[in-house]
Amino acid sequence: MSIVALTKNYKAVRKKGLQIHQGRLKPPVGKVMVNVDAAFDEDEGCGSVGIVVRDSTGGVLAAAHNFVPHLVDAPMVEAYALKEGLMLAQHIGCNRLIFQSYCMGVVDKMKDGGFTANSTTALYDECNIIWSDFQDIMIEHCNREANQAAHNLAKRVMQCKQNCTWDDKPPSFILDCLASDITILNE
Repeated sequence: MSIVALTKNYKAVRKKGLQIHQGRLKPPVGKVMVNVDAAFDEDEGCGSVGIVVRDSTGGVLAAAHNFVPHLVDAPMVEAYALKEGLMLAQHIGCNRLIFQSYCMGVVDKMKDGGFTANSTTALYDECNIIWSDFQDIMIEHCNREANQAAHNLAKRVMQCKQNCTWDDKPPSFILDCLASDITILNE
């Protein structure tokens, strides 16, 4: 993947009108970044989740996408994305995490202790239990560009409706997003 990023940088330098890429920031050494995103189909009452776990070098430790067949609303699938991200990080043995979500509601709720009184209450209760098992964990909002790989995973599972987890090697359909994340210059 680093060869792809170097090639993109080289091609970008040769063109006019360069801009600094505003993508994902790397976590500090010793921590991992967990990006989560969700999609909701109101007509079908279903949703999907995309998760990417990366280390401080930008390497993918794990990725997943899950289809969720029965949901009440979009906030519910966003909370489900958080829970699935926590469970994936726990599964691969991470203990020092920075969570990122494009959904400000999820970020605000978790910063407030996960307290809510709506369709997501049970999910946030589960998230708080899992959250408390980590040694060092925080959550922050990120822009859409920084969350593109997780977004593409969530979008893809809405089409195939099959749950998948990838350890160490990400799926080929998000490689361009991952390469763009570590590309410094953009056109």
